[in-house]
Parts: sequence; structure tokens; C-alpha cells
Amino acid sequence: MITSTSLRTRIPKGRKRKKWSWHKYYEKTAKSASSDTLLEALRLADAESFGLRDRFAIDLGCGAGRDTFELLRHGWKVLAIDNQPMATRWVRSKVALQYRPSLRTRTGSFITTPLPKCDLLNASRSLPFCSPRNFASLWRKIVASIRPGGRFSGHFFGVHDEWASLTDMTFHSREQVERLLRNFKIEHFHEKEWEGTTASGRKKHWHVFSVVARKL
Repeated sequence: MITSTSLRTRIPKGRKRKKWSWHKYYEKTAKSASSDTLLEALRLADAESFGLRDRFAIDLGCGAGRDTFELLRHGWKVLAIDNQPMATRWVRSKVALQYRPSLRTRTGSFITTPLPKCDLLNASRSLPFCSPRNFASLWRKIVASIRPGGRFSGHFFGVHDEWASLTDMTFHSREQVERLLRNFKIEHFHEKEWEGTTASGRKKHWHVFSVVARKL
């Protein structure tokens, strides 16, 4: 899930800027399926978790909450984080009544928001929106927050992505992603390039690494 961070800036020069509506963005993305990486992480966790303590997940860049709600349906306690107040308000307003005791939300940037210990940290298309100067410290914080045996599920944008020239976003080569995962056992790793569209409907060339990895 693409985080709310700075999506409004992703419009080429010379193109008329449409009025941005977070409400419309959340309405549209809420209808999408949960991310492939999260579903794989949940499948792996469900196969091994019988009799374990309550499982706790962080959804980093929760947006409209599609991954947050999937985690709750699987019986997880969830901390949903986003830098947009409207996102966390949206998630709280849409969560089913029976799951409300298992949900916490927090509004804040990835850099300044504390990350408690967790069994799964999910970051669906959100990490690339961290600036390069802050990415290394953010990643160290993510690794530290995941308990041994816990998992990371999420995406990294590759160097062939159309947005790769943007200096306030972070992009990685395959080798760089693999180095980031040196403290993990990689359980799912898929690299894909394709011509697609953004959430606002604009055409875009995507280059994405999809990852599920278990912390050693």
C-alpha cells in the first residue's frame, strides 16, 4: 500500500495538477485486495503459530487500511501507522466493531514514530517514500522492532522505476535489497517491471521488489 507521504508531488512538469482528495484516494484504494506480500506472510505465520501468544503486527503506512483489516481478520493485534491524520481516522471509522479492541492507530512520520517490538512488520509500497538520507536509520529501526522469528513483508522500488529520478524517494538495486535482508531468511522474493497506473490513474513504469523474510 502506498503511504500517504507526498503522493501529491508525483505529477510531471507541465501537466495540470488536479485537486487532490485524500478521501477519494482512500475510497479507491480501500476496494483493492490486500497486498500479495502480506497474504504470503500470513499464510506462513498461520502454518506455525498454533498455541503461541497473541500475535502483534505493525502496518507501516496503513493508508485506507486494507492490510490492517486483513491482519485483524486473521486474529492479530495491530498498530496502524500513517503520517496523514485522515488515514488513521479512516481506519478507525471503518474497522468492524469486533476488531476494535485489537486495533491501535498512530499518526506520525516513519522517522520519528517509535516502533515497538512486533511479530510482523508490514510495509506495502510505503518504504520508498522515505528520503535516502533517512532510509538507513529507518531500516535499522525496522529490523530492531521485529522479534527473532518474526517477519517483514513489503516492497522496495527498483532503480528502473519511473520515479527513480526523484531525490526525495529511495530506490534499490536487487543486490542492495538482498544486503538489507542479510539478517533475515528470505521466504519470498519477486522482482517485477511493468507498465501500469498509479492510484490516481496516471500511467507509470513500475519496478518493484516484493519481499517476505523471517528474522534470524
